[in-house]
Amino acid sequence: MKAAHPEVVAANRVNPGETLRQARESNGWSLAEVALKLNLTTTSLGNLETGAFDKLPGHTFARGYIRAYAKLLGIDQAVLVQQFDQFTGTDSQGSNVHGLGRIEEPVRVSHTILRIVSLLLLIAVIGGGFVWWQDQASQRSKDLTSNAMEHVEVESADGTTQ
Repeated sequence: MKAAHPEVVAANRVNPGETLRQARESNGWSLAEVALKLNLTTTSLGNLETGAFDKLPGHTFARGYIRAYAKLLGIDQAVLVQQFDQFTGTDSQGSNVHGLGRIEEPVRVSHTILRIVSLLLLIAVIGGGFVWWQDQASQRSKDLTSNAMEHVEVESADGTTQ
């Protein structure tokens, strides 16, 4: 939607950062004090006050910074957020954010391949163990039969060897 007179629209746009700066200065707080209380950098707070919202991480973050700053100063948050939306030409209803608990990760082909490879490795290990066990059993039976068939010489009491 374009206005017929852009200068009229520009005149109606109020920088909410300027309102916040004036309130901060009337409380006698420095930029560094407020930045420390809000856990923000002084650069981010300075960008917020000057209206350089494009230098902030995004409009959603800038909107949240304005809310937190207004709450700290005891100013109506809704009015300042509305001023922000008018100043930047954004709409707070524009994004549809879902909680992370509801987002399901799609099953990827790599997960399926990983499961198949894991199953094949498990089968190979079990099969190898079975073959080794059978080989050991056959080795033991060969050892027993070879021990039973050995040539044994026994000397009898009369001196003959059998």
